[in-house]
Amino acid sequence: MDNLHYLFAAFAAVWIVLFTYLVRLNRRTEELGRQLAELELQLGNKEGDLPDGQEARVG
Repeated sequence: MDNLHYLFAAFAAVWIVLFTYLVRLNRRTEELGRQLAELELQLGNKEGDLPDGQEARVG
């Protein structure tokens, strides 16, 4: 029972790493959502520039 403080330190470190990972993942997800919305807007603008009867190619 003398090494209980090591167990607590390891437990705290795991939770800190997990929390940091989740915060970074959330920020990246939000950034990707913004990029997707911007690309959809650009694609919509490009489709509006095409002559009638033509579709935009993706890829």
